[in-house]
Amino acid sequence: MAGSFYVFLKDEKLRTLANVIRLGEIREMYPIRFASPGEQHQYMLTVNGNMTAVYSLLDECNLLAEKYKADGVRSPIAGQILVYAEHCLNNALQLFRNFTLRKDYLDKLTEHQHEIFQALNELDTTSRSSVSELADTIREYDQMVVAHMLLNLNSHASAEFSQYIRNIGITFDELVKSNQAKLGFPGKFENLEDEQKLEVYNEICNISGRMNGVAAIEGVKGVDEEVLNMTRSTISYGKKKSKFKSAGMFLMDMGIIIWDVYSSGHTMTEAVRAAVITAAEAGGAALGKVIGVAVAKMVGVAATSVFAAAAGLVFGFIGAFIVGLVAGLVFDAIFGSGGEKPVPEEDSRVYVSDMPDGHLLARQIAAL
Repeated sequence: MAGSFYVFLKDEKLRTLANVIRLGEIREMYPIRFASPGEQHQYMLTVNGNMTAVYSLLDECNLLAEKYKADGVRSPIAGQILVYAEHCLNNALQLFRNFTLRKDYLDKLTEHQHEIFQALNELDTTSRSSVSELADTIREYDQMVVAHMLLNLNSHASAEFSQYIRNIGITFDELVKSNQAKLGFPGKFENLEDEQKLEVYNEICNISGRMNGVAAIEGVKGVDEEVLNMTRSTISYGKKKSKFKSAGMFLMDMGIIIWDVYSSGHTMTEAVRAAVITAAEAGGAALGKVIGVAVAKMVGVAATSVFAAAAGLVFGFIGAFIVGLVAGLVFDAIFGSGGEKPVPEEDSRVYVSDMPDGHLLARQIAAL
């Protein structure tokens, strides 16, 4: 999305965005012939649940701020938590176009935020070091989340690297393994600590040039300038043990960044898109069948089931591919193993439809 500006919406406009996306998703699902009314109900529950999760988290943050408004120590931190939650929710709504993946992200985010709420409630306000540690950790995580947005929408910065790895024919798992070895982490990627996985993915970001591109980004709306400046100059992952169950959320953020670094040099042709749509049609198709069709149509790329499945999950085959309720399982298999694990291809069904573009909608809502 080179040339686009970066938007971080606040509380009320975030709620508007969540609802507009929900309405768009429901509208796009009407033509789909689900396998059963029960399956359709599950999808609708997911779509409606995503909006509810956004509303609930914002409500909880506001209640926390109200609870501690007269507390000279906790009040500023409660304000920090609200801003941090807003930034996380912007990522959920703008970067995760696949609503089943967004549900997994929101689940991880909610669990993470509840851990932070508990830490604030139990904070020893007489301990200066404890207060500083909590405030500093939230600030550091906030910088990471802002960085994830900038890195996600800054694919042009790594375009040359993406083309290079395509030309030499390196596979996704080979890219991960080589950088894991460079950092001296032995064994299988899936057995690494989450912080080590983040460090490997961070190293790929560094060598791709995408990190360098962040420093030059301008036109960011809705982020405090101090946080933005620190984000531009100090992006780090995996340097110390993650707190408050944050690693799962950060791995999802980094997963789509790293996949974009790898796959942006692999052009998804209209032939592939058309073949996928034909295979799934309105009534859906088994995941394995759709992957097979996509692989058969790919020319001049690393046409593995990992490539095809992840492309469908993360980018929705140019925004027109919904993976069913197995989305989170497949995503974790790919990015939790560094591309080594086989993609589950059982009878899980997938459906084709054009889902709303949260980033585009956020820009429109910001202008209101």
